[in-house]
Amino acid sequence: MLGPPDGPVHGINTGAALAAAVSDSAESLARTVLRKNLAVGKGESVIIETWPHTLEYARAFVAETRRIGAVPTLLYEDEAAWWDAVGAKNLGSFAKLSKAEKAAVGKADAYVHFFGPGDQARLSSLSEADLNKAFAFNEEWYDTAHKGGLRGTRMSIGLMPDVFAERFGTTGPKLREKLLRAGSVDAAKMARKGAKLRKAIEKGSELRIRHSNGTDLTFRLGVVHARADTGIVDAAAKKRRYGVLANNPTGLLMVGVDKANAVGTLVGNRAVYDTVASKRFAGSKWTFEAGKLTKRSFVEGAKEFEKAFAKGGKGREQLSYFSIGLNPEGKEAAPAEDTEEGAVLLSVGNNTFAGGTNKAKSRGFVMIAGADVEIDGKSIVSGGRIR
Repeated sequence: MLGPPDGPVHGINTGAALAAAVSDSAESLARTVLRKNLAVGKGESVIIETWPHTLEYARAFVAETRRIGAVPTLLYEDEAAWWDAVGAKNLGSFAKLSKAEKAAVGKADAYVHFFGPGDQARLSSLSEADLNKAFAFNEEWYDTAHKGGLRGTRMSIGLMPDVFAERFGTTGPKLREKLLRAGSVDAAKMARKGAKLRKAIEKGSELRIRHSNGTDLTFRLGVVHARADTGIVDAAAKKRRYGVLANNPTGLLMVGVDKANAVGTLVGNRAVYDTVASKRFAGSKWTFEAGKLTKRSFVEGAKEFEKAFAKGGKGREQLSYFSIGLNPEGKEAAPAEDTEEGAVLLSVGNNTFAGGTNKAKSRGFVMIAGADVEIDGKSIVSGGRIR
């Protein structure tokens, strides 16, 4: 895996112009991730995995690793060669890790993974069977990382080449700059906010969300499963199957709720995205009665929501999950738009990913920013700012 392709990859600028454009922001990101979030120390081994469209960012991580006194290894996946193999259905080599990579992952202390390939639009068009084959090594990778005690992070900036960012109503450079800023926020500061909110939620019995746009929703907190995701890979994170890699950017208090018994109306004022299929859900209005979603409308995304909802089965209409954003730079930073400080993302349906018991086959999301949130009458978020 040596050497970049001859030209730019699907709308991504490469070379000196990009290096100049991202240098300062990329260096700030590398400092935060390596020194604060992953706490890389002198003499440790750090693997940075990159694609052509993220190579300039990866260089900043290599340089910062050396400044720390740690030892970097750069793994390079060539975009053109990857698509050649996928196009020819030559996917056998993707079934498992090579002996060399497995040994490297097993011995490394820290790992930084930039998502690829760069052509995310083309990736989303692949069949489920081909996608499964192309990433079949994934579970072996996590097995190896767990055994070796690895700590690392997934860099979402790799998901936003120019051609794909346009689907989110912006340009690649603008969106990637947002992701760089959001990814550079100190995880420890967000963790402190998250711990305070978690304590209030776990002790509380009723949560209420209000906004001048017509939102007024109340639900019981009964059995909750809460954890903060701020980019720190600690002992608790490593116990989870995929917890050895944190997301970047991030900044969320994630709460699975069983039998929430929601009542009222929620009017979304932020778009929510399914980045794998580049679906956009916006202008959502949900009404709950006796704990169930009884009415819903969307300006965008109704067809996709209803298609999944129809197959959702038992529990599909139950409010089962919410998150509160902790990141002061998270506003409209797709695919991490739910990290916006004080923004509340709510979901019906399956919540097993958050430790809950709702096993519905569907999920659906709505998000509101700038709201007031109370627990048992006490304010925890005021006008979108965490108290």
